[in-house]
Amino acid sequence: MKLLFRKINFLFLILLFVGNKTMSQIQHEIGKDNAFQLLDSLWENPTSFFNKNDTNWRLLCQNLNHVDLNKLNNISQSIFYGKTARILNHNEASIGALGSLNKKAHKRKSKEFSKKIRNGFRNYEEHPFNKIVLMEGDSWFEYPIFLEDITDNLMNHENLAIYSIASGGDWVSNMISSHQYQFEYLKLKPDVFIISGGGNDILGDNRLASFVNYKPIDIHSEFLVNYRKYVILRSNSKPVPMCNATFCPTEYHDYKNIMTELNNKVDNHTVDQIVNGRRYLNKGFYRWLVSLKLEYKILFESLKKLDEERFESLMIITQGYDYSIPSFKEKFGKSMFSKNGKWLKEPLMMKGITDPKIQQDIIMTIIFDFNEMIIELGKEFDNIYHIDIRGFTSFLETQDGKKHWKYWFDEIHTKSNVYKKISESYQTLIFNQFKEPHKVVNVIEHHKLGENY
Repeated sequence: MKLLFRKINFLFLILLFVGNKTMSQIQHEIGKDNAFQLLDSLWENPTSFFNKNDTNWRLLCQNLNHVDLNKLNNISQSIFYGKTARILNHNEASIGALGSLNKKAHKRKSKEFSKKIRNGFRNYEEHPFNKIVLMEGDSWFEYPIFLEDITDNLMNHENLAIYSIASGGDWVSNMISSHQYQFEYLKLKPDVFIISGGGNDILGDNRLASFVNYKPIDIHSEFLVNYRKYVILRSNSKPVPMCNATFCPTEYHDYKNIMTELNNKVDNHTVDQIVNGRRYLNKGFYRWLVSLKLEYKILFESLKKLDEERFESLMIITQGYDYSIPSFKEKFGKSMFSKNGKWLKEPLMMKGITDPKIQQDIIMTIIFDFNEMIIELGKEFDNIYHIDIRGFTSFLETQDGKKHWKYWFDEIHTKSNVYKKISESYQTLIFNQFKEPHKVVNVIEHHKLGENY
């Protein structure tokens, strides 16, 4: 009898184990199917994923573990090369002349980091304010020759030890797939993680042309009227979601009576430029923008999974570039790599956009919406901060009495003196030296107000 009872128990345990495993497999398959369907929906209606409280975005976040990175990569590539494309992310960050320069820069910066560590940098009893910073990103963090980029300037701070794995020309999708940031994060246990990425994902190979329509939307259309409200409200740090073509969220009504007041607080010329640029952008841009948002989300959540307790004390800082200027102008040294104009101006001209003013407006819209996307994502985490650089280079040029474009090194990179000023905002944020807490640091306001910001 006892033997029979044991056999029954044993059989029950086997069935329970198999049942649990089967249920787990079923749940996994359901999650995969849900994620797959949501990614398909992303293609059809990308703006329904843009805001923190959008149903589609919340469902996608709930199924984040089941998101297939290859599927996501295919969506990103399909935006540029068609829905049947299967093109790998071959960039120049680790190959050729640029790859060689990146490696040399990494070696130099790694040597500087090691020197600080050997000198007792992480003895917190003697140096309680010292911070280890892990930097991942693109050429705004790693321009290996001619410029002192943001990383170079942060390295000069005596209380910061910078470990940089940023590479000029790198893409966010490659940062995720290589897992290097995860390996270094586990080894270093940094106090701060800083990332810059997204620009290279749309530059090169004339990919920018995929986002542009030659025939613009009617400037008087209801959609553009609503988009103007969005730009004004977001410029005043009002947390409104983006309208889509057929619907504008109810949050806009909350500000109906103060729109005139808010409008008077913004630079209306800049607003006009951004709204005009939006006339020429197609759905492909927002497919890319939401795909990039999802990549960032996956990256941040992967850090959280590595060490959830430490993640809560980790400061994460993002940035979204300045308003770049399409131009064929060349300056010393640039021609050693490639002709200026290949990233922005030439792709726009391929689509028949030859007016320099319209070209500038389009780029301003892209940079504006890119920054707002990163800021919106940052609201989902208590420890993510954003450095808002929009308009800063032009502001400095005006302040210093310089001509327009004087402080740009090329189409997409500022000169070293601008990077130095930007790095000051990073330093103030890292050491919590603002008069009041800021989740989003406006570099122009910080530069104007200094300690009073």
